[in-house]
Amino acid sequence: MFPRTSASAAAVAVLLFSAAPAAAVPFFSAAPAAAVTVDPAAASLPAAQWSVSPASSAGPDGRISLRHTIDPGAGVDDAIAVSNLGTDSVTYVVAPGDGVVGDSGAFDIAAGDPQDSGAWITVGGLDAGAVTVAPGETRVLPVRIDVPDGATPGDHPAGIVVGVTRSSDGVAVTNRVGVRVHLQVAGDIVPALRVDDIAATFTPSWIPFAPGVLRVETRVENSGNVRLGALAAVSGTGVDAASLAGDPAELLPGDTATLVTETSAWPIFALVGTTTVRPVVLGDDPISAPALVEQGFTTAAVSWSGLAVLMVAAGAIVAVVIGRRRGRRAGRRGADAAASAGAGAATSESAERVEAGAR
Repeated sequence: MFPRTSASAAAVAVLLFSAAPAAAVPFFSAAPAAAVTVDPAAASLPAAQWSVSPASSAGPDGRISLRHTIDPGAGVDDAIAVSNLGTDSVTYVVAPGDGVVGDSGAFDIAAGDPQDSGAWITVGGLDAGAVTVAPGETRVLPVRIDVPDGATPGDHPAGIVVGVTRSSDGVAVTNRVGVRVHLQVAGDIVPALRVDDIAATFTPSWIPFAPGVLRVETRVENSGNVRLGALAAVSGTGVDAASLAGDPAELLPGDTATLVTETSAWPIFALVGTTTVRPVVLGDDPISAPALVEQGFTTAAVSWSGLAVLMVAAGAIVAVVIGRRRGRRAGRRGADAAASAGAGAATSESAERVEAGAR
């Protein structure tokens, strides 16, 4: 997620986006990261406690994020508050960055130097990118966002992270807390989702002809220029209609996500169904959700255990039929042999009578 803080020590980087003053509870971020070596000693390191939140000049103001719509070539002033909730003076590194959504769906800050909106953000009140805060103190840092001329309309997600690195027994653990920046460049706003691909598979039950499990993977792309959430539902002949449970997947402009829906379905040899993707407006975004997106799918749905039962039954029936036919043929052959023997005896008796008369 973030560059390692030490070249000689094992490093563990953790991040939490928080708006309300609270202890910084670290968790592993979902964004791609360089592999790190985790030493068991890291678990025993004392966690630094601090909070970061949107602020006015007087301190934290209750907002959960920095949210601005700015014209290309214009700018806006804001602020964040860094509160040291611990008992020691701490120097925190403060850095803006581009916003991304990781594979698990968690919002994060891209590693490396910002290439988009993170580069438009300047945080004041720092000394070489850091600020020292005394225990129990809250420092308000001015934030300036300047949108360049020619910036494309739509969402340009970003964030500001405040972190500290602590070492113990050769292990460096970096904890970072962040404030999300919802930054939108004014202009033609186009919310849109599209379905890129659907993969449907059917897993039959071991019980003959019982319903199996239908798994539908729907790959969705945000083809618009503002973030949207996405939920999926499946329906069709022989399909137990079902919707994707849980929170909607968040897709930033240009992002893709795979929505997985599982439900029961009957083994009717071929399932023909429909995936319906519902766009969802997230948070306080001032947009209208676009129309539902629908796309059909077809997949084989065979009860192999049922086919095995049918094959065994068919084999038994065939065996019975063949046995009966053979029995009938044997009976006919016996009757024909008896008839032939009777006819031969009668012919012999007639011949004997003729011969006796001749004498």
